[in-house]
Amino acid sequence: MVRAFGNQGAIVVLPTESNWNMEQVRQRLESDPRVESVALDRRIRLRAQSPLIGLLNGLDPSRQSRSWFHQAVSSQPASMNSATLWANFHGTAPTVVAVLDTGVLPSHPMLQGHLLSGYDFVADPFIGADGQASSGSDRDADPTDPGDGVTPADLLFDPACGAVSQSSWHGSFVSGLLAGNPVVSEGIFPVNWNAAVLPVRVLGKCGGFSTDLADGIRWAAGLSVPGVPANPFPAKVINLSLGAEGECVGAIEGAAVAAARQAGALVVVASGNDGGSVDSPANCPGAFGVGALDQQGLKANYSNYGPSIQLVAPGGDAAFPIWSASNTGFSTPLSNTYNTKIGTSFSAPMVAGAASLYWSVNPSASVATVESALKSSARPFLSFSNRQICSVNTPGVECNCTTALCGAGMLDVFRLVTGVAQGGLTNLFSNSGNVIAPGSSGVFSAEGSLDSTGQEVSAVSFDLINIVKSDSSAPDPVLTSTGLTVEVAATAGVLGFDLRAQVANGRSAIASIVVQNPGATSPTLLASLLSPLINGASSGIGLPSSPVGNIVLDGSDSPPAGGGSSSGGGGGALQLFGLFALLILLGCFKRTK
Repeated sequence: MVRAFGNQGAIVVLPTESNWNMEQVRQRLESDPRVESVALDRRIRLRAQSPLIGLLNGLDPSRQSRSWFHQAVSSQPASMNSATLWANFHGTAPTVVAVLDTGVLPSHPMLQGHLLSGYDFVADPFIGADGQASSGSDRDADPTDPGDGVTPADLLFDPACGAVSQSSWHGSFVSGLLAGNPVVSEGIFPVNWNAAVLPVRVLGKCGGFSTDLADGIRWAAGLSVPGVPANPFPAKVINLSLGAEGECVGAIEGAAVAAARQAGALVVVASGNDGGSVDSPANCPGAFGVGALDQQGLKANYSNYGPSIQLVAPGGDAAFPIWSASNTGFSTPLSNTYNTKIGTSFSAPMVAGAASLYWSVNPSASVATVESALKSSARPFLSFSNRQICSVNTPGVECNCTTALCGAGMLDVFRLVTGVAQGGLTNLFSNSGNVIAPGSSGVFSAEGSLDSTGQEVSAVSFDLINIVKSDSSAPDPVLTSTGLTVEVAATAGVLGFDLRAQVANGRSAIASIVVQNPGATSPTLLASLLSPLINGASSGIGLPSSPVGNIVLDGSDSPPAGGGSSSGGGGGALQLFGLFALLILLGCFKRTK
């Protein structure tokens, strides 16, 4: 079978019974002067899970804080500091983020209202396992996760599956971490409450293949893929919590990452969970490789590390795992639930979610600008006297990170979005609280903000955006500014608004203000405030509305703590060919890893 691939290449699938030596076939084809390049497709997989996962079984839930990786650095020094941002801001117009993974569970309450129409790029019917194969290919417009559990029968059919295992529901877990509805009763929160997830299925039973991944990357970025309808929602951020051991294969994943970046998408990739060198595609030029921290702030013992890492973010450990969306089904979906996992697979969506928040307030920013902002806003690594400095000579251990092996620093969502390291505003705080009553005024200040030279700003402009009204004819709030201070008078019929402060270089900080009468139900008003943002009123995306939960925007409520148990990971593999640019050989169910 021959299938088009990329712009000028083709994939050639050889029958299993041929028993050909694929490397010899590759060499013979590459020696033909009419063939530009040849590479072998290889298996991609979720990242191998940390050995610590077994310790989670039976762990007392009271020992775990489900939102530890969001909390303020004053209480959790290794967190990404997103709860500090949430006191004032949850994102504005939805940014499209593609999650290339096992697919999603559209019925999961954490994801409802945040999913766009995606695509299933798994071409192999056995791996696809969704019963929708036609014309020799399983690709279709339904990215729903049918389950990737492996049975004894699967192992007989394809020994490369490894071992009997329960479905991971990995794509839903990653998506829920990145964007979705806060689940206050469970103490579970996404990074960006208003992002739109574009689900792109590239993994299934026993993993997937690099050529499917490469096509998925291109499509997610808005580029054309032969035989696949155009993507109406090109992503600004592409999350890859998957990979394969070894170097980047330039003709396959390398070319796809480069093309996506050229199209204006940031490709965020988990580094891998082998405790050693960074896997592909995190080591591809142009990819934004992400490593993992444990709860203390050390490089997690399972996290891969090296010069390809751009940033580190929480990945969890046995006592403090990562919580997100899951399902109870072994082979097929049953009841939606929440569970825990550990791995770099879950560090990557934290960075992807942070990038989407940045783009929501700086929509014209380039990929290079967002990359620079992520790195320059990162906090310095922590250092522990009883731990060694990370070294390539001692893999698989907890260690003190260095910029040579762990990137620019630790992800800090608050510093990123408020522009602390980009010459923007470092703070926008309220002197009278972020909840004001109709007919009264709130006073807000941008004092202490820094410009690009690190000096305090002397001039700030204020305006109001995302005004939400119970009566469309109600007048806008009245804004009166004096220097670095502004007074906002709430008018009748206004439920809430975002107060934006900007400096001359265009950087801004935003505070979300709720207008309520004494004794009013804050969650109801907050839902009204955020509803048009979730509905896509500012972007035209048209996301259905969804519940927000019991959060009060007055800076006093912290996400609740909780506990739990489970498993986790991320990972994969990639490679390519070329017939006047590309050609790919696949040994059906006997492909090289």
